[in-house]
Amino acid sequence: MTDHLYLSGVSHGYGDRELLNNVDLVIHHGEHVAIVGENGAGKSTLLRLLSGVETPDDGAAGLSGNPGYRVGYLAQTHGFSESVTVGDAIDSSLASLRALEAQILDLESGLADAGNDELELYGSLQTEYQLREGYAAKSRVEAALDKLGLGGLDRRRTLGSLSGGEQERVALACLLADPAEALLLDEPTNHLDANGTAWLESRLAAHRGTVVVVSHDRVLLRKVATTIIEVDADRRSVNRYGNGYEGYLREKAAERARWIQQYDEWLDAMAAERLQAATVGDRMGYGRKHDNDKMAFGFKAGTLQSAVSSKVRNAQERLRRLEENPVDRPPVPLKLAAPLGSVTDAVSEHALEARSVSVPGRLQPTDLTVETGQKVLITGPNGAGKSTLLSVLTGNLEPATGSVYVNGTVGYLQQELEVLARPSLRLLPAFAAGLGGNIDEHAEGLLRLGLFRPAEFHVPVGGLSAGQQRRLALARLLLGGYQTMIVDEPTNHLAPVLVEQLESALASFAGTLVIVSHDRALGEWFDHCARVEGGGRAAASGRGASAGSWFRYGMQGGELL
Repeated sequence: MTDHLYLSGVSHGYGDRELLNNVDLVIHHGEHVAIVGENGAGKSTLLRLLSGVETPDDGAAGLSGNPGYRVGYLAQTHGFSESVTVGDAIDSSLASLRALEAQILDLESGLADAGNDELELYGSLQTEYQLREGYAAKSRVEAALDKLGLGGLDRRRTLGSLSGGEQERVALACLLADPAEALLLDEPTNHLDANGTAWLESRLAAHRGTVVVVSHDRVLLRKVATTIIEVDADRRSVNRYGNGYEGYLREKAAERARWIQQYDEWLDAMAAERLQAATVGDRMGYGRKHDNDKMAFGFKAGTLQSAVSSKVRNAQERLRRLEENPVDRPPVPLKLAAPLGSVTDAVSEHALEARSVSVPGRLQPTDLTVETGQKVLITGPNGAGKSTLLSVLTGNLEPATGSVYVNGTVGYLQQELEVLARPSLRLLPAFAAGLGGNIDEHAEGLLRLGLFRPAEFHVPVGGLSAGQQRRLALARLLLGGYQTMIVDEPTNHLAPVLVEQLESALASFAGTLVIVSHDRALGEWFDHCARVEGGGRAAASGRGASAGSWFRYGMQGGELL
């Protein structure tokens, strides 16, 4: 039997919330698979079950085949202690390879007197070492760190001294230092810039083993995955689609159209049978005029009564069968409907102004002016200072030098999810916290927004997936009525369909928008774009304005770098 990952009769959930019900799934060696689905549907749970990190409540899951088949797993949050150094994390990821090296060296010392068994073992270990490219492991680590924007990182630094994004990139480099036969990755591009994502794509596409990835990145889905597995939250099941991501989109649309048609036909059939049972008597002649032949009329009436009763019974029987075999109503997909068409008029032409702001080691002296109503996209490599700049603009980080002027109300969506102070708080009260007003009004507004269903309003925020927590923060931003929105990587953790809807909502925003994003599929609806380079430099370009007229970045001594 070939090596494969599998689920067999798996049912699994948390508390009274079941995510998977009697699920069967097989992923064969060499398949490149993407897992998609709504936030909170169970994508990360499915990955943990396949990796063996979690054990299903019912059924069996894991690996079948060669016991030496290795499975590498990258979670959304790394599993290292914050006291571990970068060097220790790398050494830990190479421990299996180093043990193989030691075994080979031990056998080499006794080859002169080795028997057939020892020689055979030595040969097989050498083959495994070569297949794993053990001789290139060190250079592979260096290349991975460099491509992920961590070249030159001091190996003595603890993970706790790094940012969350840097920690996740170290974990990814460790996973790829000695890649397992099966790679299972949960949102691996969340903290990568465009160059890092492109490099990861090529690595995964070239991987000779199995790749299973949960991702919102539509470009990666198109380039890496040949098979799509969708986690269906409504049916608590999984469905397999071939022909890549584009094939999935086409087949999914056709499948929903068929489902809607079947449901409509079932409703029509039910209505027809009810109508048949209710009106058949009139159609068969009840209420017709009485004639003078009483005997004939009585005979005919009896015949008609018998016929009517038979037709009514037949209609009722067909109705009963339809009711016993219902077609489930197609679930209404979540659809973002953010009311961003208008905001209170601003009183100044400048929405944001920063003068010579700097943060040691993170942001060089910087000037920034954003005009009211502009939509500004900021891109650039990891570590260039993009998120630091947004934190300074929103007052979440005090600059060492310079000043910031903000006109009007500003809403801020951070890249990193905040630590939950009250994980037991239900979703709806968490959404309404600090907003004032009536809880019923907040429930109505949240429901209209389309990011959550009513059944999710009572889920504790600590039990939400990373994607659902991201949607909660996004809901508070979109319904805040802000004149300016500052958004850091808004598409992280969101399902691809929801990402496209968010793009449309932000494009219609009448206020000022400043957004940092590495999403390569993001629409070109921005007024201005800037690429922030490492060391505090930026190249700016604008639509309808001269390049650099709105963005001056990295000024020292009054000269533009």
